[in-house]
Amino acid sequence: MQPLTHYWFPPMYPFDLTLDPPTGKELDSVMSELKQHRRKLMFRSCLSDGIHILLLLLLYFGHFLSGPAILVLIALSLVIAIILATSTRESLLFSDLIAIAVTIITTAAASTLLLAISMNQPWGASMIAGLLAATIVTSGTILGRELKKIMFAIEQLTSIPDDDPVVEEVNFFCQRYPDLRHYREQASRNLRPRLTYGELFAMRDWHQQQMNGER
Repeated sequence: MQPLTHYWFPPMYPFDLTLDPPTGKELDSVMSELKQHRRKLMFRSCLSDGIHILLLLLLYFGHFLSGPAILVLIALSLVIAIILATSTRESLLFSDLIAIAVTIITTAAASTLLLAISMNQPWGASMIAGLLAATIVTSGTILGRELKKIMFAIEQLTSIPDDDPVVEEVNFFCQRYPDLRHYREQASRNLRPRLTYGELFAMRDWHQQQMNGER
């Protein structure tokens, strides 16, 4: 039997098809931990948003920045944060960190210049707004990436419904490879008749390795 490359997904729960499949109770425990962590991330996100909103309101009601200037600042910061959170790779390289840092600094500088020059806002308030833009992008990127990982992990632990077309793919793998058929039978004996999407992806990895070995 060829060694299997583990299929990992956050938070580092392995589906090793060479071992006994996890029981439903074990998967439920991991799912519960993931959902608890998701709630913590949502709370941190709301707390961060609340602090930024409070500071922006102080700038507005203190007559340091106009309403349109604040809306432009929020829109620009959120767009950059969403792009960085969703488009960056899971494991960041040093070059990725440099690119993210440069993007954050550029966002702060662009926000400052945009408000001060294009919208005729006071330079001092514009610089403070630029710093706020940097913190919005930073916190949004960090929390967004973590939340994306958690949502992906929850998806992988979800059981495949009977009416999902990928069930045929699972059947194909189990018919072709006795080891995978044995794995599925063991899962059924563990009172888990439906495999998860994570196990499907692990089977795809298995199949790809077998195909590469035949070449």
